[in-house]
Amino acid sequence: MTDDTDNQPRVWTCPEHQVEYGPDRIGERGHRMDWHCPDCECERFRTERALQAEHLRYEHWKHSSGIPTRYRCAVSASIQPLSPSAKSLRAAVQAYTGDLRARYEAGSGLILIGPPGLGKTLALAAIINEACKVYRGPVYATWPDALAALKAGFGGAKDDPRREAVERLRDAPFLALDEIAGVREASDFDHGELFGLIDYRYREELPTLVAANATATQFAGLVGERVADRLRETGPQLVLIGESQRGKAALDGAPAFEEPASSLKVRTHNQGAWRERTITMRDGRIAA
Repeated sequence: MTDDTDNQPRVWTCPEHQVEYGPDRIGERGHRMDWHCPDCECERFRTERALQAEHLRYEHWKHSSGIPTRYRCAVSASIQPLSPSAKSLRAAVQAYTGDLRARYEAGSGLILIGPPGLGKTLALAAIINEACKVYRGPVYATWPDALAALKAGFGGAKDDPRREAVERLRDAPFLALDEIAGVREASDFDHGELFGLIDYRYREELPTLVAANATATQFAGLVGERVADRLRETGPQLVLIGESQRGKAALDGAPAFEEPASSLKVRTHNQGAWRERTITMRDGRIAA
């Protein structure tokens, strides 16, 4: 005697997506469908990819973004409004990070000018911290360090990675270049490297943010008029004034980029019932 249920068609309906599926259901391409809801599987796949992308962004932020340890917790709220300049700086960072995708699409930059101790580095770090949550690859660097690494590489082997210290900055989706103007007059080589970097990013419409310990009148003379002209076209210039605020407000708190979850649970409709599946990350990949 045969159970009547053995003759029932193997077709089910997902209550969430209202999709019929099953091995006895023929899909749009003329193939038999699987044992699970295709829309649920698409959502699971998108969740996997999103989790993996977040981990990749986090790993870049942690190991390759160049954010100094002191500024790992930097966010716009870290800029204490202790002076009119600090209030303007905080507002500028909040405005810039309010829609980073729009900033990226427009290639928008920012120029911060003023004496030391007014929060320029803090502001740049806060922006890159936020940008790393949205894009993989934003970088913070000091121009003197990048130049020093480049020049040191000339004395090493041909494959010395320091030779690429400036080249690696070219294609960052967001680049924060600190201390762009030195206290000493730059050499023709220094100016050439800086112009090459800024001009490339200008032509490719990549957002470049810079900070300089200079006055507004000194800036163009220190970085070169061609560099200053390109930077001014792509972003507003904020001139900070006042006495150093260094040491007047503690910079602490949780890391600006919280480590993503190592696993997530998703629900899929399979053979007529809801089933829970766990997505697990291992070494930057979705575990089988």
